Parts: sequence; C-alpha cells; structure tokens
Amino acid sequence: MTEMKRTLLLCLTLGLIILGASWSLFPQGMFKIHDFIHGVRIAEMTRALGEGQFPVRWSEHFGYGYGMPLFEFYAPLPYYVGSLFYQLGLPLVTSVKLLFWLCSIGTAFGAYYLGKQLFSHKSAGVLVSAAYTLAPYRALNLFVRGALSEAWGMMALPWILYGISVARTDKWHGFWATTAGLVILLLSHNLTAIIAAPFIAVFALVMLWLKYTESDHDVRSTLEYLGSLVGSAGLSLGLTAFYMFPALLEKQYTQIENTILSGYFDFSLHFLYIRQFFSGEWGYGGSEWGPGDPISFYLGTAQVLVFVIVAVITGRQFIKDLKNKKNLSLVLEKKYLISLAVVFMLGGSLYMSLQRSIGIWRALSFLSFIQFPWRYLSVASLAAALLFGVPYFFIKGRAARTYIVVMYILIVVSSVFYFRPEEYYQDISGLYYDDPDRVESHMSEILPDYIPTGVQLEDIHPPTYEVLCDGEVCEHELLVNRGHEKLFKFVPPLSGETTLTFAISDFPGWVVTADTNEIPHFQNENGLITANIPAQTEFVGVQLRGTQTRDWSDVTSFFSFVMVLCLFAVQNKKRFFRRATV
Repeated sequence: MTEMKRTLLLCLTLGLIILGASWSLFPQGMFKIHDFIHGVRIAEMTRALGEGQFPVRWSEHFGYGYGMPLFEFYAPLPYYVGSLFYQLGLPLVTSVKLLFWLCSIGTAFGAYYLGKQLFSHKSAGVLVSAAYTLAPYRALNLFVRGALSEAWGMMALPWILYGISVARTDKWHGFWATTAGLVILLLSHNLTAIIAAPFIAVFALVMLWLKYTESDHDVRSTLEYLGSLVGSAGLSLGLTAFYMFPALLEKQYTQIENTILSGYFDFSLHFLYIRQFFSGEWGYGGSEWGPGDPISFYLGTAQVLVFVIVAVITGRQFIKDLKNKKNLSLVLEKKYLISLAVVFMLGGSLYMSLQRSIGIWRALSFLSFIQFPWRYLSVASLAAALLFGVPYFFIKGRAARTYIVVMYILIVVSSVFYFRPEEYYQDISGLYYDDPDRVESHMSEILPDYIPTGVQLEDIHPPTYEVLCDGEVCEHELLVNRGHEKLFKFVPPLSGETTLTFAISDFPGWVVTADTNEIPHFQNENGLITANIPAQTEFVGVQLRGTQTRDWSDVTSFFSFVMVLCLFAVQNKKRFFRRATV
C-alpha cells in the first residue's frame, strides 16, 4: 500500500470516529440536555467583551439582574471560543454545536497521536482514538448531561500525555503540546484538572524513568527532560493565572459553598457500584444515590472485552519472559512499565468513583468540590482506551491486522448509538436566547452558584430601578451603561448627603466615585452596593476594578504570554537568521 493510500485510509478512519461522535449535531435545532445554559453563557460573554471587559469576569444579567462574577469561577475557554463564533454572525445554537463538534475533533486527534506515540504504531493510535472518542462516558457528557466544559477537559488529557511522552525525543514539540494541553484543561474544567493531576504525575514519572534508561542513564539529558516538564507546567499555570488564582482565592466571596456542596450535590450520594461499569442500560435521567441511577456509567462493550484480551496476551508474554530472564526487573522494561501505568490509571480512577474510597474523599476536603465521584470516569475512559494499544507490544503481522479490524468495528458498532440525545426540541426559543431580561428573570434561578455573599436569595426578583436615593427612585441620567461600569449624572446636583443604593451585587473590586473622587461604600441588608454621597455631587460612578489577587494574576498571565513569544523566538532563531541571511 502506497503512503498516499495509507494517509487516505487514516483520514477515513479518523473521520468516521469523529462522525460517530457528532452525527447527532447535524439535525436543525437543539436537543435536550441537562445543562442548557451554554447559549446564554456565550451571549453574556459576547456582551461583556463588547463592553470592553478583558479578561471577562462579571456577568451583568445573571444573579437576577444584580450581576455576579460568573467567568471568574466558571471555566471560560469554551465560551471565549463560542463568543468568537457568535460574533462572526453564527446563530447561538450553531455556536454551541460547533463547541461540541470541535471537542470531538480535538479528542479524536489527541488520542490518536497519544496512542501512536506510546505504542509506536499508527493502528494503535486509531484504536485508542476510537475507544476514547466513542467512550460511553463522553456520550453521557455530550448528549445527556451537556457537560461541555468537562468534555473539553477530557479533550485536553490525551494532548497532555502525548506532550509528556514525545518530549523524551523532541523537546520543543513535547513542551508546546504539554503546555497547550494544560492550558486548555485548566481553562476548560479545573475539576478535571484536580481529578487527573495525580495520574498525570505518575505518567510523567514513568516517562522520566524511560528517558533515563533510553539515554543510557545519562543524568544530564534526564534532568533536561525533567526541566522541560516542570517548565511546561509552570508556564501553563502562569498563562492561566488570570483565571486560576482568583477562582481559588476569592471563592469565599460567593455563595458557591452553600449551593454546590450540600443537598443533592453532596459527593457521598453519588458513588458508583462495580456492577454499573458493566451495565449497558442507557438512560437520560440524573445521578441518584444507590445503583439504580437513571443514567448509565457503562465503560463500553469493546472496553470490557479488551480487559480480557490484554490480560491474556500480557500475562502469557510475561510468564514467557520471566522464564527466560528469571528476574522480576523485566517489569521495568518499556512495554511492561507503560502497561502497568495504564492499569494504574484505570484501577485508580475506577476506585475513586466507588464507595470504598470515601475515606480518601473525607481526608482530602477539596475533593468535595468535584461533587460527583463518577467524574473520575474521565480518566478511566482514557486509560481504558489506552489498553487497546497494549497488545501492540506483543503481537505483530497478521494477528495485529486482524486485531485492529475486529476491535475498530466493535468499538464503532457498539458505541456510536450512545451519541444521540433523548429528543430534539421543536422550539428552542425558550432556552437558547440572548435577551437580558429573560436571563435575569428565568436563567438566574438555574445558576445561583456565584452570586456574591450577602445577597438574599429568598424571594429575590430582578430590579425595577438602577439607583435609589435614600430608598426612593430618583431622577438621574445614565451616561455610561456597561456591565462592569456605570456613570450617573444628577441634575440638579444632590442637595444634601444622600445614601445611594445601586442595583448591583457588591463584590471585591467594585468602587464608587463621587465627582471622580473615590469614596467608601458598604453592603445594604440585601448585599447591594450602597454609599453615602456628599452634597452637591453631580456625577456618581460605579466600576469593577481589579483586586490585588486579580491584578497580580493578570500581570502573571501577561508576562507568561511574553515568555511564550520569547521561547518561540529562541526555538526559531536559527530559521529566522538563515532566512535573513538569504
């Protein structure tokens, strides 16, 4: 077979994988999913960008019209991309669907390159890509839960592992792939980052050992490789600092812990049972306590079968090698070490989703923010997909060709029909819109998590005023009306000291000015910005500025971006000077 034919066949197989994961996106309209707020988030992001916010943190219309720092805490990357589509003139629903579609494309190619790199075979890459892209848990995220951010986080995982692996032989290629993957992960779903972090670290240690052995125990090159990985992690953290540090250090100023850590969202109610990994009964309900969830956490038909295949092939070869070498040190060989790393990722992630891991969950209190232990299936799905590549360490020739054909067909046939929604909406206008009034009156009650502390949620309604003077509606002119900045003009100027209450939730960073002079403000009993304005004041402004945390985070991200440009210049300096000379 010629190289061109091989390339065409590869494109066809990957294309079928992507089509299998996205065929339900093609009908007009939108389908039913649990999280239907993506369109409104895109609309709010677009509105904020148009008003000059960057990075976007404040949503003016969520929080019942009093505003809340939605994008300081809710991972923003998918919505920046969705806003780009929307600003280009695409309909809101089309913009949302494109985010789903891009996710499947990025997942398929990332898993392919990872499988190809780890197992040194394109066919292995195809199988890993098919098994991960068509994993039932991805179908659950996309077409049942509508968990777009988590699906983007899953998309980033294979790129991170690919970068860590390829950096052993191609420092710059691996560095950029790892950095890009980490940035996408941290800006798309920081909970997946928490879940995956220990498994990524173990994988990196395995690759570090392989680098050491492959370089004939060259300590210097091994340390250079380690420095590359550490540098990539540090640069990624710097690039995402504008989001990561405020989200971590300012969450106590919101009501998030009261809304996502108790009641239905208590993690102890959502552990899985082993039998659920093997039950293919599909459903579109929500997670419940016990094994009778009306949604499925099935690992997949082909995934279950490959457990047996890998166990038989690897076990038989290990016994044979052990008889020849009679030394358990053979487990440190590449084929067994990678296999053990994959098994550890699979076993560890599945264990963390089970009730028997509750001791770890209680010991590590930050895990409670994950809410649903079954989210560990994101890592388990990737590990299960990597199992499909393990046999390539031990089989060759006709056996390998038969293996890929049979397993590829089995993956596609057994999984593709999970990637469909329960139903399509005939009328989407009730859920996908950009009308600010409807966001305030309807969508706000769906997403109260990041409303600032002090705001009373009982019997709250969108405001009917912009500003109150001593508790009464007063005459004013609104000169500047942006979500993060407003300027009021009073004609005539305020006759005496007046207490103004603005229809804006108070949150660190908001400042009040009276005729350009910053004055102190406080929260009223409803958590709204309130200030005593001096007599004869004509102009009163409110503006969301940075806090020390946000300012330092923004500066860190800016200099990290400059560092990216410098590193790119260093990497390409030879090419640049060669061109200049010519």
